[in-house]
Amino acid sequence: MTAASPLTLFDVLGASYRDALPVPEPRREDTALLLIDIQELAAPDHFAAAAIDAGMPEAEVHAALADYSERFHSAVANCQKVLAAARAAGIVPIHVKIQAMAGDGRDTGALHRRLGWCFAPGTEGTAFLAATAPAPGEIAITKTASGAFTGTALDFTLRNMGIEHLYICGFVADECVETTVRQALDLGYRVRLVEDATTTYDRTATEHSVGKFRGYGFTRLAADAVETFAALGKTG
Repeated sequence: MTAASPLTLFDVLGASYRDALPVPEPRREDTALLLIDIQELAAPDHFAAAAIDAGMPEAEVHAALADYSERFHSAVANCQKVLAAARAAGIVPIHVKIQAMAGDGRDTGALHRRLGWCFAPGTEGTAFLAATAPAPGEIAITKTASGAFTGTALDFTLRNMGIEHLYICGFVADECVETTVRQALDLGYRVRLVEDATTTYDRTATEHSVGKFRGYGFTRLAADAVETFAALGKTG
């Protein structure tokens, strides 16, 4: 006979939510996939090139980026699988990336400007990664802040399409992705973060950020998302 697992912190915290409402099942027509900042500026090669150009030893640069690079490419592969499943099921994908609207980048948000993150259209780093780039007719939104809802028409667009359920993946987990998930939850969307389709620079920070949402039941694995999308495609 196997002993029962010890209670976790989230088991105890969850006992206080006595009046939690059940989450309605998603339908194809009210579900969307939100892909956050899957673009060149999040890629390890982008950081490596900048560091080497600044005079850092190439071998040491690549060694320092090795762990992030492995996790990044694994997450991109999972983003690609989930996106393919969404397209096959007729679930709308919405692509979001960091990029200013003005040619000189003057509309960049204050925080990004202070960080030196001013990316005018066409500048290095703004291109979507080929693996998950928007297909013709798919929605693409640009932002100059961490959250995808900040200063964009994303909420208006989702409501126009009758979207209630959001699956979210992309980069990076503890910055733009976490901010977007929290904004979406506050706006009333039913959110599922695809936890193995995101990461951030530090492995521990990734687990801390994703773990908070996992503890509240707000995450899914890529395989689960693919299965859900396939089922929705059959019933839509």
